[in-house]
Amino acid sequence: MTLVKFVVILAVFELCIGIPVDVPAHDLEDEDDIHPHVHARKYQRPDDISQKYWNDEAQKELKEALALELNTNVAKNVILFLGDGMSIPTLTAARVYKGQQLLQSGEEGNLVFEKFDHVGLSKTYNVNKQVPDSAGTGTAYLTGVKTNYKMIGVDARVQYNECKTQVEGTNLYSIIKWAQDAGKKTGVITSTRITHATPAATYAHVANRNWESECNIDEENKKNCPRLKDIARQLVEDEPGSKINVIMGGGFQCFDANITVIPGDPEDPDPNACERQDGRQLWKDWIKNKEKQGVKHAFVRNKSQLNKVKDDTEFLMALFANGHIPYEHVKREKHMDLPTLPEMTEKAIKMLSNPEGFVLLVEGGRIDHAHHDTKAHRALDETIFLDQAVEHAMHLTKKEDTLIVVTADHSHTMTINGYPERGQDILGFAGVADDGLPYTTLMYANGPGSNYTVAVDDTGVYSSVRLNLTGAPINSWEYTQMSTVPRESETHGGDDVAIYASGPMSHLFHNNHEQNYIAHAMAYAACIGANRDHCKNRHSHSNRAHRKRQKSAASKQVVINIMMLNVIVITWILL
Repeated sequence: MTLVKFVVILAVFELCIGIPVDVPAHDLEDEDDIHPHVHARKYQRPDDISQKYWNDEAQKELKEALALELNTNVAKNVILFLGDGMSIPTLTAARVYKGQQLLQSGEEGNLVFEKFDHVGLSKTYNVNKQVPDSAGTGTAYLTGVKTNYKMIGVDARVQYNECKTQVEGTNLYSIIKWAQDAGKKTGVITSTRITHATPAATYAHVANRNWESECNIDEENKKNCPRLKDIARQLVEDEPGSKINVIMGGGFQCFDANITVIPGDPEDPDPNACERQDGRQLWKDWIKNKEKQGVKHAFVRNKSQLNKVKDDTEFLMALFANGHIPYEHVKREKHMDLPTLPEMTEKAIKMLSNPEGFVLLVEGGRIDHAHHDTKAHRALDETIFLDQAVEHAMHLTKKEDTLIVVTADHSHTMTINGYPERGQDILGFAGVADDGLPYTTLMYANGPGSNYTVAVDDTGVYSSVRLNLTGAPINSWEYTQMSTVPRESETHGGDDVAIYASGPMSHLFHNNHEQNYIAHAMAYAACIGANRDHCKNRHSHSNRAHRKRQKSAASKQVVINIMMLNVIVITWILL
């Protein structure tokens, strides 16, 4: 009997100590969330035709909302994920696309960051444009000041392509510099050229976003401003660019006057990324500078070399392509020796992690390029990889000390239209229009996909006839979606974009904000920049809050211990 009692009590004891204790973290809910797998099964429609299903789902979400506690800690780390051109319709379509890759309907699913605790909106206009570009918007959300169209790191007093107007006091400095001034490590990674608008806004100051290389600066500006530096030079030679710890992206030809063209890495034909004409090899200058400083550094060109870089390396420059890094699906199909955006993100976080913290910008830049070409399939796939990069960051950091913000710089003209059935292929047909021809669910207001012919009837009346898409390869990576207004390149959109935030002070994102507010909110959370002084009180408040949580956890443990003791005593008596 004694042995039986002992076994029973031991079992009860183990059951009791299995009661979970709340541990705040960015960690995901379970292993399947961290390492998702595609399940080879047929999609089964959820039991959503019943009232009970919807009521239960709503009550579950309501309980989660009521249990939400504000995280007022100081953000040791800040990670900004920027989906270039990642409009709200792009997010919706990508969410469906993601679910359908898992053989689900897709509409009911979520991108990882769509479940963040706090959500807001961002008004994206430039000072002088209703519909913005990535240079003006990048300046806004990184420096905290809105500026003109096609300007990087300068205020609105500067005139486009006029270096003489870039006088003292017009330069704007980004959250990357604020972080460096506070003793934090910094990183910038992108799937575009590292000199492109978004990454350049972290370190450069130019009156023309196209001054990526000196060959793009016209002779008049060179004459008027002899000391004028192109964007690539500013990254290598000037602060804060020269102090960025982790640099990953494309654009090698902006750093070298004699590039090597190899299969899979052609010369970028974009005139804004012209090969240097000054004979300089800036990447070698970067290496020499690090050698003079006596710091551990690495320069790499591919994934194999990146994997050999140790996490304690202090400075990394990785230029993976002459131009933009190829689309993710191209890397997969051609088995290219190039890292994915999630892999770059993971490497950057491991290298940047330190007791003082870090600030990191991660740009999924090719979402925008796919939209400009009206190739929706590519845009959705690139969005999924940004989502995976966010998931990696969540797994590698803690919610209690890392602020993660996900947003876009601007929208695009893609829309989700028609009345497709639930679970309909998001890349497929929505139905048949009044002209008797099919049309796709995803379409653009303008772009290269405008394909109409003019017909004249017997009475001489002119009419336009759409292209018949029956049998067209609408799921192909190369398929160009239909668009209404003909343009060689589709334009941006002027509608608001979403902001998702998780971690310390994420509740600061709570309504429809001016885009420049994003930089101020992130800096406030991290106690850097103009918000450093006020944080003395924040630190003490954060410590008090931490002690309060510790006390609460201790109280929970006392209650659990009492419950265990009571159960053991009762069990002993009953036996």
